[in-house]
Amino acid sequence: MQQKLLGKSKWLKLKREVTEDAKKIWIVAPMPRQYNKKVKVIENGEEIEKIETIKYNAYRYVFVYDISQTTGKAVPLQCEKINCDDMAYFYEKLKAFSNIPVFEEELSGSVKGYFNQKDNRIVIKKELSQNDKAAVLLHEIAHSLYDDFDYSKDRDLSEVFVESVAYIVADHFGLDTSSCSFNYIIKWADGEPKTVIDLGNKIQKCANQYIEKLEKFEMQEQEMKLAA
Repeated sequence: MQQKLLGKSKWLKLKREVTEDAKKIWIVAPMPRQYNKKVKVIENGEEIEKIETIKYNAYRYVFVYDISQTTGKAVPLQCEKINCDDMAYFYEKLKAFSNIPVFEEELSGSVKGYFNQKDNRIVIKKELSQNDKAAVLLHEIAHSLYDDFDYSKDRDLSEVFVESVAYIVADHFGLDTSSCSFNYIIKWADGEPKTVIDLGNKIQKCANQYIEKLEKFEMQEQEMKLAA
C-alpha cells in the first residue's frame, strides 16, 4: 500500500508522473545526523578518553505531491489510519511519559483524541490500533507541552504546529505517521506552504526538546530497571 503524498522521484518509481501544473505541498522533514566527539570518562578508577557518537536531527523543507496531481499506473492508496500494532511498546512508553493523565474512551465520528486543558486529561479513541494511538498521543502531548496558540483564534496554526512536531518526533523513534500526518497538516494549512515555513523554527526547536525529553525519560526507566 502506498501513501497518497510523495515526492516526484518516488512517484516515478511507482510509474506515475507529476503533471506540469501540479501544486507543491511543503512539509518539514527530519534528516538524521551524527558526529563523533572525544569525551573523558572514568573506568576502573582511571580517567580515559573515548569517542562518543552524538546523534541529532537537522531539518529541511521538502515538497510532495498528491496522487491527484499525477498520472500513470494505478496504485493502492493507504487509508489515513495506521492499522498495525508493532509500536505498542512505544504507546505504553508515551502513556508513562505524559505529564497529563491518559484515558481511552469510545469517541464518535472521525475524532481520534483530544487534550482537555481544563480537566487536565488526554483522551484517545479506544478502537484505534496501537500505532495509531501512539501517533495521536504524540500529538496530544505536544499540545500539552508546547502549544501556546490561542486556540479560539488560531486553531489552524495550532494544529499545523502540533502535528508537524509530532511527525518529526514519531519519525525519530521509528513510527511512520506520514500516511496521516501530511494530509492533516495540509488540511489545517489550507494548502498554503507559507503557513508551515513561518512556523519552521518553532517546530524544529520544540521537536528537538520533545525528543530530548523522551530520550531522557527512556534512560531514567532503564536506570530504574537496572537498580531494581
